[in-house]
Amino acid sequence: MTRIARAVIEIERDAVQPRTHIPARSPWARRTRRRALIAGTLLSICVSGTGQADSQDARTLDVSACEVRTKARMQWLVDRADSRERHADIWWRGWIGFYGAGVAIQSTRAGFEDDAGKRADLIVSAAKALGGVTRLYFSRPVARLGADPLRAEALPDEKACLERVAQGETLLRQAADESERRWDWKAHLFNVALNTAGAVIVTQAFDQKSGWTSGGIGIAVGEAMLWSHPWHGRSDLEEYEASFAPSAPTQTSWLLLPYELGLRLQVRF
Repeated sequence: MTRIARAVIEIERDAVQPRTHIPARSPWARRTRRRALIAGTLLSICVSGTGQADSQDARTLDVSACEVRTKARMQWLVDRADSRERHADIWWRGWIGFYGAGVAIQSTRAGFEDDAGKRADLIVSAAKALGGVTRLYFSRPVARLGADPLRAEALPDEKACLERVAQGETLLRQAADESERRWDWKAHLFNVALNTAGAVIVTQAFDQKSGWTSGGIGIAVGEAMLWSHPWHGRSDLEEYEASFAPSAPTQTSWLLLPYELGLRLQVRF
């Protein structure tokens, strides 16, 4: 076989055989892909379940065994709790997802960072985000429950109706107390102090000037979370008390007045 024939056969063989070599991804591409997967997973966890509110709202509570006034109070509590559920749920899931993504991204970046100062800045940011996740997980706003606790069991009689109304009033007062957090100076002071402490650690111990920038961003994010907290609780409680406060009892008064040549007794009741 001639050299030309062998060359032609080798060319045809290479053309027929599939290429199995896959170029390796660069470290930067692998890190980017990993971060995207982590963020996407956290986002899917946070938004999952929000569509359940529609099916929950479709459920009704049978209040036929309640008296007229008790029924009105119960209906008000159920309707108002349902109207506040969506905002509270989106707020809680959104912020815990935001902080969870911060933990994943900043800790991943810190693992690949060679500069000690920048790595310290990323670690501090991840630790602050982890603190946000922990606090939100253990202090969920009661408004997220909607009226589900009030629908837990049937209402067989007026006594059960009154007990359920008392439970609804307790949840309403709890939501009112939680709504005051946005005005609590201690929460704002803690936010500023925590982020300032992190910035001092990074800038003074590791001589990394970007620590002040990270601290400022942390303060802004913390303030946004505090001010966006569900805020209708106090006004809802005041509206409920104004609508269903018991009327004040009528007082009876006795008054002795002069009348012609004698006295007259005037009674008001």
